[in-house]
Amino acid sequence: MKIWRMGLWVGLPMACLAVLLAFSGCEGTTEEDSSGVDAYLAAHPYTSVSRDTPSAVVLTLSPANGTANIIGQTLVFKASGGDGAFHWGVSDSRNGKIDSKGADQAIYTCIVVGNNDVIVQDESGHYAVAHISPVGTDTMTISPASVSLSGGALYASFSVSGGTPPYSWTSGNPALGTVSYSASSSYVAAYKAVAGAYGQNAVTVIDANGRTASATITQTP
Repeated sequence: MKIWRMGLWVGLPMACLAVLLAFSGCEGTTEEDSSGVDAYLAAHPYTSVSRDTPSAVVLTLSPANGTANIIGQTLVFKASGGDGAFHWGVSDSRNGKIDSKGADQAIYTCIVVGNNDVIVQDESGHYAVAHISPVGTDTMTISPASVSLSGGALYASFSVSGGTPPYSWTSGNPALGTVSYSASSSYVAAYKAVAGAYGQNAVTVIDANGRTASATITQTP
């Protein structure tokens, strides 16, 4: 009995000592960072410096105007800027059609000689418009030919010279802005942009003989 008790007293301290040595042997070492967090933090240290907010995307269409005088005539349009894939359409499918060609281009085909608008939209809802007229605009001009609205500006005014009155005015894409004018003085018109809508639009004036002239409006933040 004494021998067994002595062995018990000697055995327990030895076992405890082995456990302590095992833990102390692990101190100061770590397992490999399998999650990659340590490596990421080392490469991307925290900074209190503010980061710039990305600017709003603006979509444009080139050319902004085109002429189609022959049935079957084709015009190539190219979209720039925007966000994601492009979706193409026309305002009057009776006069022409649009077919996507590649990532940023489309071909307009004249079905009936007449006015039309080519409209492109990206995945985020930005728009751009190009106007197609049946005759050249050398006998009638619109002023200014282009306008940029930014910083919250919503209004622009236009006037037409040449052609034969009365005139009528249209907006290529009402989702970006609308145009208004007085029938008694239709040689001038006012454009009002939709707040928060960014992209490129076209304002077109048509005279009594069907001649057209267009101006481009680019709306940015």
